[in-house]
Amino acid sequence: AKLRLLEELCDEVIVRPWERVEGLSPEEFVRAELVEGLAASWLVCGPNHRFGKGAAGDVALLQALAGRYGLSVQVVKPQTAGGELISSRRIRGLVREGRVGEAAALLGRPHVLFGRRIPGAGLGSSLGFPTVNLSPWPGLVAPRPGVYAAWAQWEAGGGPALFYRGSRPTFPHLPPSWELHFLSPPQPEPQGELEVALLSFIRPEARFASPQELTAAMEEDLAQARRLLSHISPPPRLVVGATESS
Repeated sequence: AKLRLLEELCDEVIVRPWERVEGLSPEEFVRAELVEGLAASWLVCGPNHRFGKGAAGDVALLQALAGRYGLSVQVVKPQTAGGELISSRRIRGLVREGRVGEAAALLGRPHVLFGRRIPGAGLGSSLGFPTVNLSPWPGLVAPRPGVYAAWAQWEAGGGPALFYRGSRPTFPHLPPSWELHFLSPPQPEPQGELEVALLSFIRPEARFASPQELTAAMEEDLAQARRLLSHISPPPRLVVGATESS
């Protein structure tokens, strides 16, 4: 998912196999990969950047080597929020805890999941809540199991939805699922790849005594999602169907 996003945001993305660079000393890495391999002229890194075999190189060494090889180095200043450093580790932790609003504040946008539509078991339709089932892209940070207010988008459309990720404990014979129930029937029908912006955590997953109890809970989820999403504009697309104007 990260690679797909980078490909949308950058002119070109180059990935080096780990086996190619793992044994290079810091200077060998700069000379062979950055100077000779990429003809780099400007490097951007964070203040804690490490490179070279055994992570032996730090920012000070990178700046020294850059001067030797005629490169410029820009060190991006760390950003903080609430007195804590903004980092990918912190954001991943918030997402795994279901604190997607806090994660969005650090990201500057909602946390987004990506997946391809796949056939479902038909359970949602049988309960009166038809769903779009997703196969998530590899490498995604899985949010806390439960129900979320979300906004889903695909190549030809998009709309507000409930998003559920979990083990479906009321129906233990069924496999875990990632699925969407749209607040109104989507037009056109979602196909192919979708991106799902998680806007608010509604409740954790739970095991209900009967399908009727589950349906009642889903009605409450739907009402809460309508309240939460009634004043929210569609978030910008990141990857699926994104254009320069979006």
